[in-house]
Amino acid sequence: MIKKLCSYPGCHKVVEAGVKYCDKHRETDRKKYREYKQRRMRDEQEARRQQFYNSKAWEQFRAAQAAAQLGIDIYEYYTTGRIIDAENYHHIQEITEAWARRLDAANVIGLSEANHRRIHKEYDRSLSICHWRTRSTNRLEECL
Repeated sequence: MIKKLCSYPGCHKVVEAGVKYCDKHRETDRKKYREYKQRRMRDEQEARRQQFYNSKAWEQFRAAQAAAQLGIDIYEYYTTGRIIDAENYHHIQEITEAWARRLDAANVIGLSEANHRRIHKEYDRSLSICHWRTRSTNRLEECL
């Protein structure tokens, strides 16, 4: 059986592989996540976004987009020709920038987790380079 150290900083207890924390520190992740979520929900705009993503309207719209896009990662298919499952439905123009387009079928694209992370990484990296963001937004829109 493979063992490892507890992931809590400074703890030297040995736990099973696949277990993150020892018994003493097991609640750490949950507690940190609760605190993180509470901090985020103090922001009025973030609370509004989270309320939207938990709404029936978004769930129904997302299901309709999955059916319309055959549940595949459109970006991957467009760029490589490979067919892989879409795990996320990404707003090309983020709802922080275009709230009115939050349920616009031409603004939502199915992506795999890897492509979703890759696109957000490029978005974050290019905040100061507006032309890349415009190009990437146009490229994602072309996929649809």
